[in-house]
Amino acid sequence: MKKIAVLGSTGSIGTQTLEIVRTNQDIKVTALAAGNNIELLEQQIREFSPKVVAVWKEERAKELKENILDAAVLGEKQIQAMFAANAVTPSEGGEE
Repeated sequence: MKKIAVLGSTGSIGTQTLEIVRTNQDIKVTALAAGNNIELLEQQIREFSPKVVAVWKEERAKELKENILDAAVLGEKQIQAMFAANAVTPSEGGEE
């Protein structure tokens, strides 16, 4: 089974990608990311059951967390922290 993350899942390309997933039982959506369309994102979460969901706007992420209990919902601060943690190079103190 192929596992994918769909960035921009509520946009045009993202929704088309999810249409392909619906017709191909060999693809599992493990993560979804969206900007502001929380209503559509919530429907997608309920349909595809991803383990991780990212929402750029912190207040919208908090709103989504109240309705979704079976996925890790990340907001802007958590997303930025992940990028910052991954940006450390060996010369800056990371492991080589």
